[in-house]
Amino acid sequence: MQAKTAAAYARYSTDHQTSSSIEYQMRRIEEYCKANGITVTARFADEACTGTNTDRPAFQALCAAARAHSFQAVVVYDISRGSRDVADWFGFRREMALLGIEVISVEDKLGDILNPSDYLTELITVGLGQHHVLTSRQKSMDSVATKAKTGQFLGGYPPFGYEIRNGQYFIVPEEARIVRQIFDMYAAGESYNRILAAIGQVRGKRGRVIGSNSLHAMLKNERYIGVYTWCKVHQKIMGKYAGRIPNENAVRIEGAIPAIIDKETWEKVQARMSDKKRNACNKAKREYLLSGLIECTACGGTYVGHTTTSKGHEYKCYCCGTKYRNHTCNAKNINAEEIETFVVQNLKDYLLRLDFDTMAKKIADEINGAGEDLKAERAELLDVEAQLANGTRAILKGLDYPELQQEMFKLRVRKSELEDIVGRKNPKKPVDPEKIAAMLRSFTENWSTDLGSIVRSMVKIYAHADGSYDLNIGVHIMSCGSRI
Repeated sequence: MQAKTAAAYARYSTDHQTSSSIEYQMRRIEEYCKANGITVTARFADEACTGTNTDRPAFQALCAAARAHSFQAVVVYDISRGSRDVADWFGFRREMALLGIEVISVEDKLGDILNPSDYLTELITVGLGQHHVLTSRQKSMDSVATKAKTGQFLGGYPPFGYEIRNGQYFIVPEEARIVRQIFDMYAAGESYNRILAAIGQVRGKRGRVIGSNSLHAMLKNERYIGVYTWCKVHQKIMGKYAGRIPNENAVRIEGAIPAIIDKETWEKVQARMSDKKRNACNKAKREYLLSGLIECTACGGTYVGHTTTSKGHEYKCYCCGTKYRNHTCNAKNINAEEIETFVVQNLKDYLLRLDFDTMAKKIADEINGAGEDLKAERAELLDVEAQLANGTRAILKGLDYPELQQEMFKLRVRKSELEDIVGRKNPKKPVDPEKIAAMLRSFTENWSTDLGSIVRSMVKIYAHADGSYDLNIGVHIMSCGSRI
């Protein structure tokens, strides 16, 4: 009889625990599996990750491997290593049950979650874990709140312009000079782009280059006028994003921090930001037909629609999102009107010349021919992603030549095709080519009323640093613009 295959999963949550905790859990799992005739074929471990949510790299990788049926069981040291959240744990248990994968705990007896007695026992065990988290959190929050009321620094990264000594804020002169320059230029009416060009490639406290998003956060940070705030809103509840719920127990102390910006400049900046927000609401009605469909081949970012006004005339374009936010990509902007016209004309011509029945059969054969568990397609997707990563690293090191760019483009097209196949739920019944043909014909019939969804269904664009781009419509590829 062939031994059951299993994945071992371990986790520790805080700096008070160390990697030895992972090693201990893995050793106990190995001992259990050896004693019970189970072969461990995969190992996953999350270090310093909370158990109150499932947004952990190794845990997500474990779930992805389970969906690919890479093993028959998942073994954890105890339930709390899997999750300390009742809903998350039983969501995981339910998913594994639907996949036919057994979940085993070395320290806890896990039964059938459909059995009332087994379910109640497991619910109490997970509930005790969540109770422990809530109790610890309450004690920690009470302690932190006491420190906050004295204006002490409570961890994380201090704002750009400050450093922390013995829990107190101190101004960093060179950084403070840049902060004042940012506020003064914005108060004087300068744009984010001009400010970023003036300060150059400045890195913030996290080591990343300051971009437009960073500027916005800085210009709204009250600490620069000496106001200490703590926990103004609840961004997360039990480790999960909760929006921005106002906190009735927030702490706000004026004059607790040495100010970098004077009140007059601060008020000018806030007034301008309020006006800009109102104008942004009016501009939000502008539609960009190709939003989310253009990928930058230089950095992998997605292009965003952007409108600028010069001498009373509006210029609408698509620009690399990485370039727009951080100015770390040198890809040229693309005139929105030109690329949208090019895409619409070529898409319309393509559909008018398309043999719907032949194309529908090709698509149906590809989907119906995919393996039941999509193992081959998933494996090929991983290989293609690895090749793209290697190619990107080569380009970043300066090994850029036409043949490499051409091969990278082919890989990106294949990646999109595989993602489309893997992303679909494998149907119980074969896909009917006639239904696909009918959908394609409906595109021509609804062209004027449903252009946006037709474009999103059929088009993918790869933009290059020199402003040229390749248009992928179905299986047909067109290029526009000069190439380096």
